[in-house]
Amino acid sequence: MTAKELTPQELFDTCDWASRDSVVKLFPVYFQEQYAHKKATGKDILNKSVNIENYTMKTPFGDQELLKGTDLILENNKRQGLVGANCTGKTLLFEYMSQGKIKNFPKYINVHHCRELESHELSESVLDTVVNSHPFRNILLKCEPKIEELLAAEPEGSEKIAPLKDTLLWVQQLMRSIKGYDAVERVGKMLRVLGFDEVGQKRLVSALSGGLRMRVALCMAFFIDADLLLLDEPTNHLDFPSVLWLENRLRGYRSSFLMVSHDRELLNNVCTAVLLLEDKQIKYYNMGFKEFEKKKAAEDKKKFDEIEKFLQKNVNVDPSTMLGKQKHEKKLWSDKYYQHQVALAGKFTFPAPVALSNAENLPLDEISLINLQNLRFSYNPAEGHYIFADPIDFNVKASTRCGVMGPNGAGKSTLLKLLTHKLTPTSGTVTHHPNFQLAYFGQHSTAELDLEKTPIEFMGEQFPGETTGSLRQHLAKTSVVGTIADTRMVRLSYSQRSCVVFAKLTYVCPHLLILDEPTNFLDLESVDSLISACNKYKGALLLVSHNRDFLKKCAKQYLSVVPGSFKMYDNIKDAENGTYSFIQEMEDGGKVSGADALMNTPGGGSVGGAMKSTSTIENGVKTMTIGSGPMTMPAAAPKALTFVKDEKCQALWTDGKYYTVQVLKVDGPKYTVKYLEYGNTAIVQAKQMKKADAVPAAAGKAAAGKKVAAAKK
Repeated sequence: MTAKELTPQELFDTCDWASRDSVVKLFPVYFQEQYAHKKATGKDILNKSVNIENYTMKTPFGDQELLKGTDLILENNKRQGLVGANCTGKTLLFEYMSQGKIKNFPKYINVHHCRELESHELSESVLDTVVNSHPFRNILLKCEPKIEELLAAEPEGSEKIAPLKDTLLWVQQLMRSIKGYDAVERVGKMLRVLGFDEVGQKRLVSALSGGLRMRVALCMAFFIDADLLLLDEPTNHLDFPSVLWLENRLRGYRSSFLMVSHDRELLNNVCTAVLLLEDKQIKYYNMGFKEFEKKKAAEDKKKFDEIEKFLQKNVNVDPSTMLGKQKHEKKLWSDKYYQHQVALAGKFTFPAPVALSNAENLPLDEISLINLQNLRFSYNPAEGHYIFADPIDFNVKASTRCGVMGPNGAGKSTLLKLLTHKLTPTSGTVTHHPNFQLAYFGQHSTAELDLEKTPIEFMGEQFPGETTGSLRQHLAKTSVVGTIADTRMVRLSYSQRSCVVFAKLTYVCPHLLILDEPTNFLDLESVDSLISACNKYKGALLLVSHNRDFLKKCAKQYLSVVPGSFKMYDNIKDAENGTYSFIQEMEDGGKVSGADALMNTPGGGSVGGAMKSTSTIENGVKTMTIGSGPMTMPAAAPKALTFVKDEKCQALWTDGKYYTVQVLKVDGPKYTVKYLEYGNTAIVQAKQMKKADAVPAAAGKAAAGKKVAAAKK
């Protein structure tokens, strides 16, 4: 009979704490394997690569082979992308690797699969869930006090003291090696930049939406810091700043990762190699993702041309012969390739819109569709928390092609609701063109579908006066063809359901198309089709997306909506740079503008009175310009006064509060001032200043110091 395997608690209770060999049995399997290797050879395992030959992967029920006789090779410290058509086994491969279901997969490799949280991971707060997600740290935390307890109980001169101290020092060294002692601080920084302030970090994970839970899962992944990190569509549910944060994390990841993503820009920027699942094989490309796409397209075109020549040469072949079977297989591949090219060219196409009325005889591109003027908005004006505290102007014209980016909670969705009359502004006006057509595709637009109906039934209900033939023809333009049009939508993929929604939106072509995170859950090829269609579409576009490749290829201008700032940029790089400062502020836990906004404003928003600032360096001194640009000052701003050089007075800082300054330079309505208590130098305007005897002292030196110190970061 085999001995009964002890439970983790039984192992802990029976452990010989004076022996490393006994203590190591409490640790994760990968560490036990590494420990055994070092004990046997005297060396650490430096090369944590995977090389498995002749690998076959079947579905969980064993009824289908997804990979057959291929090699599974994962190089050490490699940043790799995993691509392949739907249903080729990408997610299943991740599950088998993380669950140890692949024969001969090295046990000394620490593998972590970043995935949606399971039910047993929902009972704690956000912060505790992440901090307690590191299995190795968890057991080290139990070991250290246990050994200290045993040491305290040993009488002086006991022979057990030395080995116990040795074990304690070893456990503490292991704890430091995984940065376990500063875990709470590191996790807090990660959570802040993903939108969890101090209040949010204390919320139960069970109370979060699926999207926010995925952010928690990402924090867990980078906190665990595995030898091999598996990421399956990590950008789903992320906002723009969070995607930039993810990219920075992946760029600096010390070990290996394998990632599936529809975000081409992310793949381009972080991956140094690509694995392709195709024809039940894993094909390897030791190059960046952009180079891979070019090479793969050239390979497919060459293969298609060769097959066409073969088919033309072998027109009349006996199907029962080997040559006949070869012809049949080649024709299947050729037909599939051709249909794929046709589908990509045809997906998401738009008919021409009807002409707009133009009483003022403006150039067609200058016709205003929606015009926001002097608009302010709050969900609860009585409490004073505003999404748009400073009045904003935004004119959507017939030629507008604008990408909208910013963190969740800053006001992107609120802006779209104001544009579409789903919300009423607190002040200001929203003017619509009298006869323009609007189409809106949101993150949850597919939820409106009755999944028990077929696409053709759905279209028939939406357009009861149209013939079935016309509706089928239009569905076909979005690749809903053949039997798909007559299949209940419960059996269709998310991408296919999205095509049905687009068929509805584009049957009557809109003058303005608003797309709110349209690439979520689409595969790369469908994203390419959407990009192609948007570029063919001649109307106005408003695009809210975290997918930079999509924004870069479809938009001409970029509206950045971050707490305290509403600004248009002419190129995406400047818009990204504007967002990076917000990320740094959030990760550092600063209380300036953004952090306060997301904490205090219901639904997210901007800080009342917060202002835009820019930095310049002159004569070796870093100077900040406060309040320049298109943003207007709060209503409470004082009338402009005049000041003289060396005068001590009060001036606004970026948090909208006044602090003591000394005037260093007078330049018309602008003043170069020095914040005396903290040493900051800034350029401010007269209307942002007050006489020293006209204002009360700023609240608390310590509190103000924290704000300025945070801004200096």
